[in-house]
Parts: sequence; C-alpha cells; structure tokens
Amino acid sequence: MSFRKAGRVALHDGALQVEIDGIGRFSFDDTMLIGADGKPVGYVLPSASGKAVNLHMGAGQLYTVIRTQLLGLAGQRIQKAAVFEVA
Repeated sequence: MSFRKAGRVALHDGALQVEIDGIGRFSFDDTMLIGADGKPVGYVLPSASGKAVNLHMGAGQLYTVIRTQLLGLAGQRIQKAAVFEVA
C-alpha cells in the first residue's frame, strides 16, 4: 500500500472542507462527503486502526487523513491537514 499527497482539509467559513487536487472541493455532512452541487459524492469512516479517517469516493477512490491532524484542525490548533490517496 502506498500513499501520495493528494490534497488538504481546511476550515472555510467555519466549516471543514476537503480539497482533492484535480477533483474538487467537498464539504462534510455527518458521514457523507457533499459536492458543490449539494449531492453526495462519497462517505467518511474511521480506519481499522483508528489512526486515520478514510474518505471513500464514489469512483472507488480511497483517500485518508491522519486523525490527530483532523482533530487539531477541528479544534483550530492547526490550519490545514494533508489528504493522501491510498494506492
């Protein structure tokens, strides 16, 4: 399994949003990823180890964010967190 940096998660107007390079920006709605058109494009689940949060996109693509970075972002201790594509 390999990882490639593919984007970032950041706060935009007080809401967490994920931006994946070459694909677009998505917002979080509970366990769903919502596209700019308001339609679901994927879902979010914790990893099996609990150390990451996995972003499952509709086309079978898998991205991951380190859990401690995501929590730091939500707590406004950091400004952005890296998103990695899992291959």
